[in-house]
Amino acid sequence: MIPEKINRTLLWFNSILLIIIFSALITFIVLGKTSVSETKDTGVVNSTDILKSELNLSPEQYQKVIRQNDQTSRTYNLILDMMCETNVALLEELAKPQSDKAVLDSLARKYGNLSTSLRRHTAEYFVNIKELCTPEQQKKLTIIFKGMMEMDKQCETCNKKDCPRKERLKNLGKD
Repeated sequence: MIPEKINRTLLWFNSILLIIIFSALITFIVLGKTSVSETKDTGVVNSTDILKSELNLSPEQYQKVIRQNDQTSRTYNLILDMMCETNVALLEELAKPQSDKAVLDSLARKYGNLSTSLRRHTAEYFVNIKELCTPEQQKKLTIIFKGMMEMDKQCETCNKKDCPRKERLKNLGKD
């Protein structure tokens, strides 16, 4: 009985860590630097510039993307700060001589809720950007999102042989 609980706890802990890593990666890729002048000075390209050039956004579309990006960045930063605080609290509780399982469970649920919130905001951001695009731009955008989310790399780590999701991923953006 005890090994099963430990395995379940480790599975949840590993899942949480994977979510953290994936969320951080998405955040760094999507948000990038928000200042266009910094991009030109440092040579770093931000996500809005990539979208502008790859999708050939009109000036009006680009301004809307920038506003959406700024709004989403503020929300991401708040959620990521709360996730960090929850992670620190979780580690502090784990470091105690007698960790309280109720506190650990509560912190894991809180982190899960924050992760869900981050995913929802990410999806909302993508949908809002997509609504600004023409049908042709939407196809290109799907391919860009697929690359940002590094979905091909996820398939490399999947333990399934002949996974049907691989074919579905290949067909994204080809409609």
